Amino acid sequence: MEIAQSVNLQAYNTFGVPATAAFFASIESKENLEKALQYAAGESLPTLVLGGGSNVLFIRDYAGLVLHINNRGIKWLEGLAEDSQRVRVAAGENWHEFVSACLAKELYGLENLALIPGTVGAAPIQNIGAYGVELADFFVELSCYDREQNQWLSLTREQCEFAYRDSLFKRSGGRYLVFDITLELDKDWKPNLSYQALAGVIGEVDPSAQQVFDTVCSLRREKLPDPNDLGNAGSFFKNPIVSDEKYAALQKQLPGLPNYAIEEEGLTKIPAAWLLDQLGWKGRRRGRAQVHKHHALILVNPGYALGEDILLLAQEMSSSVLENFGIALEPEVQIL
Repeated sequence: MEIAQSVNLQAYNTFGVPATAAFFASIESKENLEKALQYAAGESLPTLVLGGGSNVLFIRDYAGLVLHINNRGIKWLEGLAEDSQRVRVAAGENWHEFVSACLAKELYGLENLALIPGTVGAAPIQNIGAYGVELADFFVELSCYDREQNQWLSLTREQCEFAYRDSLFKRSGGRYLVFDITLELDKDWKPNLSYQALAGVIGEVDPSAQQVFDTVCSLRREKLPDPNDLGNAGSFFKNPIVSDEKYAALQKQLPGLPNYAIEEEGLTKIPAAWLLDQLGWKGRRRGRAQVHKHHALILVNPGYALGEDILLLAQEMSSSVLENFGIALEPEVQIL
C-alpha cells in the first residue's frame, strides 16, 4: 500500500470542487486499513474516510490522511428462511451497481433505492432511503474497525441505532470505519409502493421489480443532475421533522403544506424542497454556486465554484427558511 502526498481531491467528490489531501491511501483490504491507521498515528495525522465522495463538500484542503475505501466483492449467502437470501457486500462497491446485481439475481427489496449515488460503505452511515424504503429495512450486520478499541467488530441492526438519515456512525465522530455490510433480501417479489409519488407514476396494480427499478431510475434522473455533467451531492438538506403543533401552525401560514407520517408519535416530516420553493430558491445563483433550476434541494457547481461558494449559498437558503418559517434546515451533506 502506497501513501501518496498532495493529492487533488476534485475527482473524488461529486461536487467537483478543488481541494488537496496532504496524504492519501487507497484501502483495498483490512490489512491496508490497519497499516494506514498505524501510519497516521505515527505521524500524528487526522484521518478522513472517503468513499464515492457523493455526500461531502470540501471547503478547504485536508491536512491529514484521506482513506479512500476501495475494497470490492459481493458474496451470496444462505438466508435465515427459504424465501430470503443474505448478501455480504464490500464497502467500496458502487451502491447502484450493487442494487442492479441483486435484481439480476432475483433478490428483491432494494429497487426503490436505485441510482442513489455513492458507495455501499456510505449507506449505513446515513441510513440511506428513498421512495418509502430505507437501508435499515433489510440490514443484518456490518463489519467495521473500532478506532478507540483498535479492533474489528460486527454490529447488528440494533447496535447501529438507525434512524431517519441517521445512525450510530454519523454521531460517533469517525470512530467506526465500515468495511462491509450484510443484508437479507427477499426471493419473493412484493412491490413497495407506499410512496404516493412513485405509485402514481407506475400506475400498475402489480408492477414487476424491473418496472419499479426503471421507474425509480427515471424519476431520479428527472430530478437529480448527473454529477459527471453538473457537480452536485444530491439533496443538500434533510427534510425537517417538526411537532404536530408546529405543523398545524405552519398550515395556517402555508395552505397546502404537505407532510409525511413518521413512526414517532406527535411528530411529522415536511419536505424542505417545498419550503424552499415558496421562497423562490429554484434556479437562483449566488456567486459561483447555483440552485438547480428544477429542484430547490440540489445545489450545483456549474464548473468553477469553490466549496466556500456552495456553503455560502446553502447558509443563505437555510437562513431564509428560518426567518420565514421558524424551521432550521440541517445539511444532509458532510461539510469538511
